[in-house]
Amino acid sequence: MHPDGALPPRSLNAAEWDHTYETVAARWDEEPPPVLGDLLAEHAPPPARVLDVGCGLGTTARWLAARGYAVTACDFSARAIEEARRRTPEGSPVRYEVRDVTGPGPVDPFPVVLDRGVLHTCPTGHERRTFAAAMARTCGPGGLWVHVGAAALSEEDALDQSGGPSWTTEETFRSAVAPWFTVLDLRIADFGRQPGVTDWPARYAVLRRGQG
Repeated sequence: MHPDGALPPRSLNAAEWDHTYETVAARWDEEPPPVLGDLLAEHAPPPARVLDVGCGLGTTARWLAARGYAVTACDFSARAIEEARRRTPEGSPVRYEVRDVTGPGPVDPFPVVLDRGVLHTCPTGHERRTFAAAMARTCGPGGLWVHVGAAALSEEDALDQSGGPSWTTEETFRSAVAPWFTVLDLRIADFGRQPGVTDWPARYAVLRRGQG
């Protein structure tokens, strides 16, 4: 689905992602398709305060800010944040931080947390649950997690793990998030708009954190 050499790593290793952002990440970087704007407008309209987790080059964060959201964008790759800041016009309201949301330490919860393409870099069920738990801490009780990630539309698709994102079925996704979240909305649409690069099926979901 991606050009040779442009596959994002299926990894939660910051050094590996630093290398990716120095080499091939720009090939699949693009603004989100309209479905994400529709979901946010329905469930978390501006000027909601949003944390863009795994923000990469900052493209989605700037897209959010242009729509009136109060955006903080974080990534555990220092190289990504450096490049995101370089690409962001002076005077932009987006705040950038080098942060690993799965790490220890105090958390200032956000009412809305966006993950566009982070959960699907988790290659195992254990890592997906670890990330879901981190999202629960990050958005706090009653908060929203807006997720965009690779969707396997059949068990056969889920078994095809030749490279790039981890393709998961809806059942696998719901199992990973169930201890902390209720799924409020779930839609299937293309992840992006580049033919043969990002136009693969993605899951767009809005989840609410429980009060416990």
